[in-house]
Amino acid sequence: MNKAIELFGRHIYHLTPNKPLRVRKELSFVYNASGLMCKYFPSKKLLPSRQFMQWAAADSAIRPLKDGNGSAIVSLYTPCEILHAMGIKLMFPEALACYLAAAGSERIFIETAENNGLPKTMCSYHKSFIGMVESGVLPKPDFIINTTLACDANHLSFRRAAEYYHVPQFIIDVPSAHSPSNTEYVARQLRDAVHFIETNSTFRLDPKKLEDSVNRSKRTLQNFRDVIPVRASRSISDEMTSQILTLFATHVMLGTENAVKYSSDFLAELRQCEECKKGVRLLWVHTLPYWQDALRDLINFTDRCEIVACDMSLDAMHVNLEETDPYRFMAERLLKNTANGPCENRISAVCELAEKLDADGVIWYCHWGCKQTAGASAQAKEFLEKKGFPTLILDGDGCDSNNVNDGQTITRTEAFLELLENKK
Repeated sequence: MNKAIELFGRHIYHLTPNKPLRVRKELSFVYNASGLMCKYFPSKKLLPSRQFMQWAAADSAIRPLKDGNGSAIVSLYTPCEILHAMGIKLMFPEALACYLAAAGSERIFIETAENNGLPKTMCSYHKSFIGMVESGVLPKPDFIINTTLACDANHLSFRRAAEYYHVPQFIIDVPSAHSPSNTEYVARQLRDAVHFIETNSTFRLDPKKLEDSVNRSKRTLQNFRDVIPVRASRSISDEMTSQILTLFATHVMLGTENAVKYSSDFLAELRQCEECKKGVRLLWVHTLPYWQDALRDLINFTDRCEIVACDMSLDAMHVNLEETDPYRFMAERLLKNTANGPCENRISAVCELAEKLDADGVIWYCHWGCKQTAGASAQAKEFLEKKGFPTLILDGDGCDSNNVNDGQTITRTEAFLELLENKK
C-alpha cells in the first residue's frame, strides 16, 4: 500500500469517532475524484471496456454515499431490476467495503463493529458495513431489501442495520432447490417487494420500465455467455480488479445501461484480440483481495499468469433467457444461482467453467468469515483435481488487511504457479 493511502487511512481512522459526517464527505470526495481519474485518465494497460467500467462501478457504488435520500441498501444477490426501473439508488456492503479497503480505511469500521458486539469471525465485508452504519458515516436509506441466498452474514447485518436506522426491511426467501413451485414462490415475493417499496416510499413502478430493465439484464447475461468460448482461446492484459468490476455488472448493476455497454464492449474487444494463450490460466473462486499489493504484483499485467474469470461473476449462466415474465425470470436467476443449494452445485459449476475457459488450475479463495466457501474447500479440491484441474486452497480476506499474511499468500501462490508451469 502506498504512503498516500496509508496516510489517508490513518486520517479516516482518527476522524471517524468524532466527525462521521466529515468522514462521509471526505470519502465521497476521494472516491468521486478516483472515479473521475478512471474516466478521464484510465490505465492504458486495460481494455477500453475495463476502463469504462472502473468509472461506472465507482459512480454506481458511491453515489448514495453522498446523499441517502431515495436510496436502498441491498444484498449482492437482490434482483435489482425493480429498483433500477424505479430510479432508486443502491448501496450494498460488498462495494462499500471494497472501496474502503482500496482507500486503506476499513480498519476503524471493522473495529467499530467488533466493539459493538459483532464477532471477529464474522465476514469482514459485513463488519465494515455495520461499522459504517453505527459510526454514522453511512447515510440513512429509505428501506432495506435482501435475499437469503448464499451469505449467512446477510441475516444478521441487514436486520441490524434496519433496526439501527428504524427503516422497513424486506427479505426475499430463496429455497435451496429449483422447481416450478419454488419459482412461483420467489416470483410472488418479488411482486410483493414492489408493493413494499410503493408502500414505504414515493417511488412507483412503471411495468414498461421494468420490462426494459429485465431485457437489459438478459442482454448482459447473454454477452457474458458469449464471452466464455472467446475467452477460452485468448489472453489479455488485465488486473484482479477487473473481476470485481464484472461481479458488480452481473449482480447489483444488472439491468442498467452501463452493464449492457460494458458486457457488449468487452465481448467485441475480446473478439478482436489475437487467438493466443500466454502463461498460466487461473479460474478464481469467490471474492478477490484485489487491494493486496503483494498479490497484485504477482498477478496483474503479466504474461506469466492471468485470471480468466471469477466464478461469482458467472453464477447465473444457467438461467432461462427466454422467460418472458420478468418476475419469474428474476426468481429463476436466484434459484439457479450456482451458489444456491448444496456445495456440489457450485463445485460442478466451477469445473464446468474451468473446462469451457481452458483453465490450467483453480484458486479456491477462502475469504475470512465465509463458512460456505471454506466448508466446501476440501471437497472442491478433491473433485476438481480428479477432473484434472490442480486446485490451490488459499486463505485470506477480501477486505481486512489484518487477516492477511502476505508472505504465506505469496509463497503458496508462487509454488502453485510453478506447479502449473511445470505441467504445461
